[in-house]
Amino acid sequence: MTESLHLVLKFPVNYKISGGSTDTITEHKNVFDTHDRLVWGQFSNKDESGVSEKNRKTINEKQIRAGVDSFTFFLANNKGKRELFVGKLNKVIDRKQIPTTSPLIKYIPSYYSGSVGTPAESMSVFVDVSTFIKIDNKLVDEITLASNKKRVLDVKNARSVFIVNITENLHNIIADLIMNPEENFQYQIEQVDIPEDVTVEDKPKDKPSKKTGSGKSSYQRDPKTSKTAIVTANYKCEIDASHLDFISRATGENYVEAHHLIPMEYQEDFSKSVDVEANIVSLCVSCHKKLHHAEYKVIQPLIEKLYDDRIDRLEDCEIGLKKIELLSYYK
Repeated sequence: MTESLHLVLKFPVNYKISGGSTDTITEHKNVFDTHDRLVWGQFSNKDESGVSEKNRKTINEKQIRAGVDSFTFFLANNKGKRELFVGKLNKVIDRKQIPTTSPLIKYIPSYYSGSVGTPAESMSVFVDVSTFIKIDNKLVDEITLASNKKRVLDVKNARSVFIVNITENLHNIIADLIMNPEENFQYQIEQVDIPEDVTVEDKPKDKPSKKTGSGKSSYQRDPKTSKTAIVTANYKCEIDASHLDFISRATGENYVEAHHLIPMEYQEDFSKSVDVEANIVSLCVSCHKKLHHAEYKVIQPLIEKLYDDRIDRLEDCEIGLKKIELLSYYK
């Protein structure tokens, strides 16, 4: 168990707002996907700080400023189902400390950003994070209260903000996901629940949004779309269905990865989205790595096979390209 301090924020997914309710996770994820950054305000009915000044100083000054990994875990109750997300902390900010003119406002979902910095604000703490990753909810067992080492799940009081420690194993899992964006994306795909009898209708979709961060922008991939493509491929490698690697702990099925036949970096060449099931192939680890790292003479016949298998579906999605054009993306 590491002794660094981290936070756990507990919350319901469906949050009541004027005129109905909103999906807390979706609202915050949309902000993160747009800006590559998120400021999460934890709602509270109490007129007090959710994190003491002493703990804020420890996390902000002794950990973050010193380069020590510090995280906030977002523990959601989604209609009785537990979901767990993690954000790497940039800063812990006290209630009433973000003015209405702050540039941080744009990183807060619109359904409550208008109240921040006003007398109507009802937050106990804000966390500024540079990741928002869904992780296996079973990993919550590796999070314990810093005060008494009890599992955070065993706490029965009504508090929604907790100061915690985490195991070295959990720290290493998160660090690996942050350092390896492609590994993180494949991990996110595994966390998505898709019914086994899902059907896909190949039709054109608008281009996905772009994420901006660190001076760069890139088109977004939706893990749900990739997972749907994998499920409809029956968790088989679409280059060779006999390729079996191992059984995934998350799905209980043969482990495969999602690969965009037309890479997302070439989205600008097309008027419609290439983040569609027709453009996503299910591959074993070896075949996936071949398409990214092998010599072109090895890649070429594999891409030609996938093109022949997919071109009709791609055209149904108003994605038109010649085989020679697709091959040029892999040279």
